[in-house]
Amino acid sequence: TKMPGTRRRGPDTRQRKSLLTKKREREDKNCNTQLEKVEIAGTLVRKLGISQLDAMIAYDSFHKKFPKGEISKEDFLNLEENQGIIWAEALFRVFDVDKSGALNFYEFMLVKNASNLKTDEDKLGWIFTSFDRDGGGSIDIDEVGDVVEGLFKMAGKEEVDDEIEDIADEIMEIVDTNNDGEISKEEFLENAMKTDFILNLMKLNPEL
Repeated sequence: TKMPGTRRRGPDTRQRKSLLTKKREREDKNCNTQLEKVEIAGTLVRKLGISQLDAMIAYDSFHKKFPKGEISKEDFLNLEENQGIIWAEALFRVFDVDKSGALNFYEFMLVKNASNLKTDEDKLGWIFTSFDRDGGGSIDIDEVGDVVEGLFKMAGKEEVDDEIEDIADEIMEIVDTNNDGEISKEEFLENAMKTDFILNLMKLNPEL
């Protein structure tokens, strides 16, 4: 029995509260998405030299085409721009680090940029940029190890941890000419082909 002077909260009130909560959740999600887009676009501007606008347009286009935010290996290999590119599958292997069978937008853009490479210098520049995680313009011993592991995958070779470590040490010794413990992009472009590993890999795999 309803007591005089009391007011029961009806379903309309609860429904309005639920709608407001959902609205706030959507706004928070949209805000996070925009922040993510701006952050990723900024990284691509530094790494690939494209404009902020082009990066953000590419982000929107990718997510419109792939609403889950990732592209499967099958869809990637079937893209028109990948037809006839011998190393498209190898590139996919490199960036599908967790072996999920899919690439996110950022990984997709790095791979896509590789299809425009013609000269050895272009390829070396792309290799450096791809593994310079923070876009700071230099790579340390851990990132050099990632470079070696990535090149093994691109060549379809089985990587061995001890071998990767030895090769990474050799690359650091030859390429880090100022001995500061890091390799700048300039050092990499100038000296990477002086290492047996990278020189032989590029000669034996001209499609890389």
